[in-house]
Amino acid sequence: MSRSSLALIISLAFLSSTARAAGVADQLKLSDHIESLRFNGDLRLRYETFDRKQPDVNDSQRFRYRLRLGMEAALPRQVTAAVRLGAGTGEQFSNNQTLDNLSSQKSLFVDQAYLRWQPPFLKDGKVWLLGGKAVNQFWRPYSADLIWDDDFNPEGFQQGVEWHAPGEVTLFFNALQMVADYDADRYKNQWLFSEQATAEVELPWKTKVRSGVAYHKWSDEQLSSFNQVGVNVGNRRAGAAPGILANRFGVGEWTTEFGAKVRDVPVSLQATLARNFRALGNVAGPKARDGHQFGVIVGKAAEAKTWEVGAFKKYAQMDVTVADVADSDFGEGGTNRVGGIFWAAYAPTGWSHLRVKYFTTKSIDLNLSPGASGVNRLQLDVQVRF
Repeated sequence: MSRSSLALIISLAFLSSTARAAGVADQLKLSDHIESLRFNGDLRLRYETFDRKQPDVNDSQRFRYRLRLGMEAALPRQVTAAVRLGAGTGEQFSNNQTLDNLSSQKSLFVDQAYLRWQPPFLKDGKVWLLGGKAVNQFWRPYSADLIWDDDFNPEGFQQGVEWHAPGEVTLFFNALQMVADYDADRYKNQWLFSEQATAEVELPWKTKVRSGVAYHKWSDEQLSSFNQVGVNVGNRRAGAAPGILANRFGVGEWTTEFGAKVRDVPVSLQATLARNFRALGNVAGPKARDGHQFGVIVGKAAEAKTWEVGAFKKYAQMDVTVADVADSDFGEGGTNRVGGIFWAAYAPTGWSHLRVKYFTTKSIDLNLSPGASGVNRLQLDVQVRF
């Protein structure tokens, strides 16, 4: 075949595929009331090791992936509808899926599904209402994973107000009413009611401070279990797994962050303090109701060819918070642990991310769950966004 004939065939194939694509586009019809439609997703590959210090407990290693696919539709009257699917096993705090079972097919779950309304009520700020299963809208710097796992998407209702006050000050208020569990044979559902108020102040020399307080009150948490899929160790429980919480929970939280730039390198100092003010005094063992986390992040691996390093110290007594919504990566997740967290990350492009992260942990009270269970955990991640 001559070069001219080959070029003609390639050109005709290209024109044919272009025409087919145009025909599909002509046939693709969206509802007239959809103002815009945006798709997004990310895929993360992870290698992970567990170095367990408990006698007669084996170390382990595993390969995992996290896949998330989302769609967001802008509708009239400042309404947004969003849906996101995610890989995993149905756990409330993870979209990770382990490579296992002879490459058997894996599941996708509804990770988010919500409606958001943001009416133009404030000239110098915004007000919004949200219902469904959505990302946690509370302000959560890294230190706040003492209370919240970053992958936890609460189901219920959320509201927020943001107001840009005079003098380089911005005020925020957020509220959450989460349905923790529903039982058909009971009139009372279990709930979590949370409120958070924060303020951010812009300071000279490219610095700013944001600080806030929150209160997280669980309702009827001792009535029954939450029937949750994922269970983190730490809290005192009664009955068969997943178990009924033995304690009450009304968690007060104070979180603050100081941000600056040193020779154009971002630096973030963070701290979170927490206490369970509703902890009972008649539960077996100590009250074990306090926790804190503090540390520093230097750099920010976000744009192309940027980097960051981080170091944090965490201390979480057994009943400082409900373990099953707290960070699931610290040790083997949950509470009753103390230790350090260290990482380094690099973004080769604006859509890719590399990270190595190391946790070194041990139990606080060896007589309570998880016992004498020191765990060092290593994570190697490769992630792309699309």
